[in-house]
Amino acid sequence: MKRNRGRFLGIILLSLFVLLSFMSSGADAFLKSKEPKEKPRVIVVFVDMSGSTNRDRQTVYRDAFEKIYENFHQGDRIMVGTITGRSYIDFKPAVDVEIPKKSLWFNRIQFERKLTATKEKVRGEVTRLLSQKQGTPRTEILNSLNIADTIFHNEKREKILVLLSDMIQDSKEYNFETVNVTNDYINKVIRYRQKHDLIPDLSGVKVYVVGASGADPNKYRSVERFWTRYFKKTGADFSTHRYKHSLISFEKTT
Repeated sequence: MKRNRGRFLGIILLSLFVLLSFMSSGADAFLKSKEPKEKPRVIVVFVDMSGSTNRDRQTVYRDAFEKIYENFHQGDRIMVGTITGRSYIDFKPAVDVEIPKKSLWFNRIQFERKLTATKEKVRGEVTRLLSQKQGTPRTEILNSLNIADTIFHNEKREKILVLLSDMIQDSKEYNFETVNVTNDYINKVIRYRQKHDLIPDLSGVKVYVVGASGADPNKYRSVERFWTRYFKKTGADFSTHRYKHSLISFEKTT
């Protein structure tokens, strides 16, 4: 009897060992499958909510978000906020989530469910934001960049800033629609903001501008020239190749 009992316990222990080995190898295979080669990033998207962008929010901005959705990586932090006349005072992100990473704590099905739920949450909040029909009267782009500085300050991940905006600053201090944005004007704005310690530190931040516009080609080029020089002062990774009306591609890897 004792011999049969010992044999029975041995069979149970062997079965448990085989089961645990299978589960361990399965978990290991799950973690290694499609293991991300890319480093996680912080992607901050600021959406211009001024009246002049009402049409672009329904077309150009939606198309840009679709390209961003397709490029989510495991471990990315996604933050979406607005550019208004009170951005610096009242800033509150509409979205601030982290794309889940594979983990031993949940299996493939649980991971896929969590990933899908996170993406759907981002898409839902963005859709609600872009569906707002009444635009704000002001566009405080400059001070919004100071908010970006605060967000990125302690981040160790790769940093990306996407500005969905016509880039026409319209505030009490600066109105690009009415002023002639000459080199002298650009120098004056930069000197003032340097003197009052208002230039943000965007070192290492890769910048995309989507929705750039102007009343005519001269206005477009003068505004582009302003932001080219201003971003250079911030230390950002900025290129006119990423300053366009439409987002042609987003973080495509070769």
